[in-house]
Parts: sequence; C-alpha cells; structure tokens
Amino acid sequence: MIRRYNFMLRRFMLFISFVFSTIIGYSIDLFAQATLIDEPDRLIQHLNAIDEIQTEYSTYASELGELYMSLGKIHEARKEYPQALVAYQRGMQTERINHGLDSVSQTPFLFAVADIEGILGEWEKSFEAIDYIYDINASYYGASDPRMISVLETMLRWHMAAYSKKTQKDGFSHLVASENISTQLAEVLEKNWSENHAVVAKRFQEIASLHFLIADHIARHGDLRETGFRITTGNINPQLSQPSTSHEHFQKGRDALQNAVKITNSNPDSTTMDKAIASAKLGDWFLIFNQRSSAAKAYKTASDALYSGPNGEFEEKLLFGLPKLINLKSDISSIASDTRDATIIFSVSKTGVASQFRAIDQTHPLSNNEKNALRKDFRGKRFRPVIEKGESKKVDHSLYYGRVMSPPKDSNEQATITSDKGIPINSI
Repeated sequence: MIRRYNFMLRRFMLFISFVFSTIIGYSIDLFAQATLIDEPDRLIQHLNAIDEIQTEYSTYASELGELYMSLGKIHEARKEYPQALVAYQRGMQTERINHGLDSVSQTPFLFAVADIEGILGEWEKSFEAIDYIYDINASYYGASDPRMISVLETMLRWHMAAYSKKTQKDGFSHLVASENISTQLAEVLEKNWSENHAVVAKRFQEIASLHFLIADHIARHGDLRETGFRITTGNINPQLSQPSTSHEHFQKGRDALQNAVKITNSNPDSTTMDKAIASAKLGDWFLIFNQRSSAAKAYKTASDALYSGPNGEFEEKLLFGLPKLINLKSDISSIASDTRDATIIFSVSKTGVASQFRAIDQTHPLSNNEKNALRKDFRGKRFRPVIEKGESKKVDHSLYYGRVMSPPKDSNEQATITSDKGIPINSI
C-alpha cells in the first residue's frame, strides 16, 4: 500500500513538473529561434520541423517524440543543459499523452532526464527518474518478465557510469542502488535462465564483479550509505538499505558465480572449455577472498572438465599454463608476458601470491626501492596459479615493466615502476 502511494505521488509530482516545463519550454524555443535565426544548423532545422508538425497536427503529435529526443541531444552537445532537459521532458510528455501516463515508450526520455539532472547536480531527481523507469516497466511487463533483464541492465550501467564520475562518498549511493538492482536482476535471471544459457551465465558473472566492487569499496572506505534518501528500486528487501559487510558481498558474488557454473554445465552447447572457465572464475573468486581450499576445489573441477574431453592436457595449458592476474572488477586478464622483453621475474605460489622479485638482467639488479615498490603493489593482488592435472604449482613468472632509475640513496622520493604502457603497477 505504501509503495503504491509513493508510486502515485511520484507520478503526480512528475506530471506537475512536466506541465511547468512545457510552459517554460515554449519560451526557450522562441529565444533559441530569435538568437539563432541566421544560423542554418541542425538546431534551427529541428525547431522548424517541430513548429510545422505542431501547426499541421497538434501540440503533442506522436511524430514529435523523436524530434524532441534529437533536439535534446543537440542542446546537450552544446552544453545547453537546461534547454536539453526541457526538450527531453516535452518528449516524455508527448509519449505520455499519446500512449498513457505509465507508457514504457518514455523510458529513453527518462534516462536522458536522469543524465541531465545529474549534470545539473540534481542527483535526487536523477534517482527518481531511474526509479520511475523500473516502476513503469515492472508494471507493464511484470517484475519477473525476461524483458525486464535489459531494463535492469541499462539501469545498472547508468549507476555504474555515474559512480565512476563521483567521489567515494558521493558515489556510494550508486553502488547501493546497483546492489538493489542486481538483486532484482538475479531473481529475474533465476526464473528465466533457460532463455539463453550463455548470456545468463555471463550476467551472473557480471553481478559477481559488482559485488566485488562494493566489497572493495567497503574495505577501503567503509559503508557510507545514508538513510532517508531513496536509493532502492522496486520491491526490495529493506535489509539492503542497512550497512553491509565485505563478507556479505563475498557470499552474494559466490552465489552468482555458482549459478553461472550451474547454468553453463546444463547448457547443451557448452564446450569443455566453457565449463572449465566458469569453474575457474569461481576459483578466482575464492582465492581473492583467501578461501584457498575452496579455490583449489574449483580449479580441480575446471581441470577435470577439460580432461573429460579429447584435448585435456592441451586445453589445461591454454587455461592454466601461465599465472594470470585476477581482476574481479572485469574479466580475468593476464599481464603482458613476453619473455623476450621481460625485465623482472618473480615467483607465484600455489595460492597465487607473488614474491621474490628480481631483475632478469643481473647486470642491472633491482634496487631496494624497486623491490619494496613491487612488494607493496602486489601485496593485495592474486594470480590464478598454474594448474597441472588438477594440482596447483609454484612457478616463476616473467613480465615486462619499464624501469625508472632509482633515486639517490639520500632522496626521500619513491621509485616508480611502470608497465609496458607506462602505467604504475598499483593502477593495474
């Protein structure tokens, strides 16, 4: 009942704001035409086209929707954000009048409005627009309908893009919103995973990456969520609005990756390599959270999957032949490792820990500052270990890193070691 009341209240408030923006919008259009009348550009062309359609048909003719979207993008490209906002709001109002107050056709306009409100610093209005996207789509399709998957994914991308542009404190609300959306997404995926096995498995892996990002943020900055500001989406468990711990996100990410393994294994089109990669990613998750025994079991499962096929030894070397840096914020990636150009060598333990850093060219050994910098930068990192016949092995691994000359012994400056692209190690 309370959720329905909030839903109706937001509809009423948005309706009032759009009526007001429509009145303001006419004056903005007139101003634009008066100041740019001699400029034969796309803006004038769109304004003229809008005038012609309104004259020939009506103020809210259905053909105006696309024109308002294009007009908003033109204003946005010119950094004329108030005018862009009016254009998007009028396009949304056009969709509502033609297709209904809660029509899903207004979804692109709501995303555009959320973007502009954010640029203008009106983040609460941005969140309201994104929340409204969920409300209207869930109402139209049904909260568990597979068509909600693309809606929720787009909402997630919006929040993650916004998070990347803000400070840790200000951006954390986007992580919380993303967590809530991912919970809804996981529920929809679990009910519809037979629709497309490979795609759904990939979505669960992405959900795990999100939970790692949140866990990493909490470990670095603490749980900064605030009460009283609506950052949930849909009918979400109220407990998600309470402070969480890194361990909770370890569990949620683990569950998502286990779902990915289950779905991949049940997919009749999955190859032995597909099944092994899914299990290996679960192993990576366990390892980065220091669950070494569970990681070893997952890697053994991956190896067994490969040996169930005709090319087990060859495929195991492809997947586990070299240590690979575990990067749970995206896909597993390997640091460039061309032994012809390698400058450093180090040991990678059975549990993926790097140690014993030294230079390949012993005529130019690593300085103490360089060794300390490497130890510091790799302290929190883990490598997927080399696996042979299901068992992990300690190996030496060589990498190319650009060497920066060590500062004089009496200098307080810290030596910097960069990758082949000149990026400091601690940013990789």
